[in-house]
Amino acid sequence: MRNKVVKFGNKEILVVEKKIKELKQLAKDISLSFNDLLKTDLDNRTTDDIFNIIFEQLEDKITIIFPQLTVEDIENAYISEVEELLKAFIEVNFIGAKKVISQVMKLA
Repeated sequence: MRNKVVKFGNKEILVVEKKIKELKQLAKDISLSFNDLLKTDLDNRTTDDIFNIIFEQLEDKITIIFPQLTVEDIENAYISEVEELLKAFIEVNFIGAKKVISQVMKLA
């Protein structure tokens, strides 16, 4: 089992490889209906309103993937910290798939 520790604000987050059934459940838990998002009424909304909608979704999904984090942790984070955390999640859980896909793409 692979894992990686990532510094996020003043916390160290242990990113642990998940089982396939856990990844399937996680995918269900974080799925977002794009139809619902596209149906969002934008009339009389400011740019701030739209950014708030996007960031609320981001905070909601990240706290599902990384339950050690709070909304406050995310709000106080640099985007580079969020990026590093997501990179670690992909690296730990999908590095094998990434290698296969990159080899297949070379054949195309």
